[in-house]
Amino acid sequence: MRRLFSASVVLLIFAVCIYAQRDRDTYNPGNQTFEVTGQVNVAGLNVPVRDIQVRLERFSGGVVDQMTTDVRGRFRFANLQRGYYKVVISAAGFGPAQQDADLTLLFKAYLLFNLVKTDRTSTTGAPSRDVIDARVPAAAQEEYSRGHDSLAKKNQNDAIAHFRKALSIYPEFFDAHLLMGMAFMDLRDWPNAETALNRALEIKPDSPAALFASGEVYWREKRHKEAESSLLAGLQLDQKNWHGYFTLGRLYWDNGETTKAAGAIGHTLQLKPDFAEAHLLAGNILLKLGESERAGVEYEEYLRLAPKGDYAAEARELVRKLRNH
Repeated sequence: MRRLFSASVVLLIFAVCIYAQRDRDTYNPGNQTFEVTGQVNVAGLNVPVRDIQVRLERFSGGVVDQMTTDVRGRFRFANLQRGYYKVVISAAGFGPAQQDADLTLLFKAYLLFNLVKTDRTSTTGAPSRDVIDARVPAAAQEEYSRGHDSLAKKNQNDAIAHFRKALSIYPEFFDAHLLMGMAFMDLRDWPNAETALNRALEIKPDSPAALFASGEVYWREKRHKEAESSLLAGLQLDQKNWHGYFTLGRLYWDNGETTKAAGAIGHTLQLKPDFAEAHLLAGNILLKLGESERAGVEYEEYLRLAPKGDYAAEARELVRKLRNH
């Protein structure tokens, strides 16, 4: 039993390193690309709608791309830069629809539209944009785009310089504050990241992306109460954000609140069952709760999803010990 406990402690310690590295990877796309995909159906019928125009816009305004749905009602915008987008659908015979796509923390976003039929044979157009977004000057947009490009190339300092120029032109530029905060997070400059994200939240206090990022920063700074408050506020607005639940789970785990951590990781796995690191943390939690058999199942799932993971060898050894227990 002592050998088993020793191995579990080793894995728990290693897991902290895994999460630190994986978290770093979350904000550095590397070879991964950002994309928005989705499905368009008729509300209540679950029937796909083909040849419907779908428009991708920056959250701050400006069309990025547009396309029509295929025969199965699907759309896909690929090779995007990190940012916060809007997907807008406006089609004859249906009410206008719009959803946000958060690509600041995640590489991919999937959106499901259920269009509501109307009696009208035509539409007046897309939903109106926010007044603040419409006021962003062209010069500020240009600096923001340059910052976007620099951030995609992992040149955070150059990106920050462009975002600051954009903000000197238009201080209420939400996206510039948000992505500048992300750039500081890449650099692990938590105080400056906090400042930028707080300013973003002053402009849009109901932004899930800014709330999740702020929660991440507070967690890094070991300000756990503020981290919990920010993450919970974000989850109230976006209850399907698995990354928010995962960060909350790590926060509770660090705090020694095992039961709360279990709930948060449970939500994570419901939303993203193929997330290997969540299964690893779930195994650690279950082991601490004395559920060794269930812990073994989670470790095995981690190994199935990440057979060459950073700590796959340690996980295999622990699975072996649990089986022989």
